[in-house]
Amino acid sequence: MNNADQYKNDIEGAVATGFLLPGDVLVLDNAAYHTEGGNDILARWLWEHHGIFVLFLPARTPEWNPIELVWALLVRRLGNYPLSTLRKRMGIDSAAYAAKKILDGITHHDVAKCYEHCYRGL
Repeated sequence: MNNADQYKNDIEGAVATGFLLPGDVLVLDNAAYHTEGGNDILARWLWEHHGIFVLFLPARTPEWNPIELVWALLVRRLGNYPLSTLRKRMGIDSAAYAAKKILDGITHHDVAKCYEHCYRGL
């Protein structure tokens, strides 16, 4: 569920558990829930109280967002996923099963290439 309250809770949880640390840069797209419901002050709170910088990407720049490239990789690999495997698992969870298998197979190297691609364009 993507809404302003859940986003706020996720960010606070990421700080509390040490997932987000001082010196980190949190890159966000322009999804409305990043700034709705009082979340417009989260970026300032993260910086002033935790030393975490929030970088908002310009509108309509998915090529600068590494997660968009990971999703594109998933979609490409789903298109090549063996139909015989999906047919064996016929049911509502077959696409989720395939997506999980593909995401499990995406390596740190794959993700690093997505980041490199994005930051070459900046």
